[in-house]
Amino acid sequence: MTADPPGPDALHRWLVLPFLRLLGTLAGDTADRAGGALGVLAWRLGIRRAHCTRLLAGCLGLHGPARARVLRRAYATMGANFLAVWTIAGPDGPERHLTPLNPRWLAQLHRASRAGRGLVTVTPHLGCWDAGALAVQAFIGPVLAYAKPQHDPQVDALLNAKRSATGVAILITHRGDRTEAVRVLRALRAGGVAGLIADQRPYTEDAEPGYFLGRPAWCHPGAGFFAAKARVATAPGCCLRTRAGRFVLFVGRPATGIDTQRAMDWLSALIAAHPGQYFWMHHRFKAVPAGLPPRADQRWRSLDLLV
Repeated sequence: MTADPPGPDALHRWLVLPFLRLLGTLAGDTADRAGGALGVLAWRLGIRRAHCTRLLAGCLGLHGPARARVLRRAYATMGANFLAVWTIAGPDGPERHLTPLNPRWLAQLHRASRAGRGLVTVTPHLGCWDAGALAVQAFIGPVLAYAKPQHDPQVDALLNAKRSATGVAILITHRGDRTEAVRVLRALRAGGVAGLIADQRPYTEDAEPGYFLGRPAWCHPGAGFFAAKARVATAPGCCLRTRAGRFVLFVGRPATGIDTQRAMDWLSALIAAHPGQYFWMHHRFKAVPAGLPPRADQRWRSLDLLV
């Protein structure tokens, strides 16, 4: 008589979750290199490669060997992120290897936070966004970061426990739920920082028509909404990987009265400057607003927008 194969709960308990906890013991550079190798393997296997190739051509006009180099690095970056997130709060997590690019400017923002002036930061899925939340927490003030729930609730719980271990408050977004928005507004009015990853396609009921990477798209209006309601400034930022296990934080000059299109232009400028660290795998333009003409204005490519 043969034993029944283990069910999915047993596999989680005895295989998946212990493996993810084991990743937390890796050194940061080891996790990045191993994850980068996994990403390059996915690129070679062609996983979503045709989709990413079309996006790089359509959004940034990249072709040939230049496009292949950017895309290979983008896959390596996402693979590195997949493993790096599990090292948070471990013996050599990313929070131990963060360098601010503009420390005096961040010190000013930190003093503003201590004085009760909050800040909304917007970033794309560029570089290592989890390390970015840790860096803002370290150099500016307490962070509330929005995250979408993952498909696996057990893995999701372990992942967000990792993220929260350094003090970052993780807010899980659910369709149609506005409860966490009240918490964010209270935190902003007390000097906190709300971190929004606002580059991906939002739910239709929350979206505004605009342009992203120069193309018509449904855009996330959260940055302007929170800044206006809490009467705080908004700033673009990102956390880039300079080498395996090492990161730099950039935060642009905060501005008031930011609308959705300005926020999208900020994110587009960051992505155009560092396309090899962007998450091109997302189906960003699967549904787009009808009636928007092609955008002739190319100023969104300029980093002058950020400073």
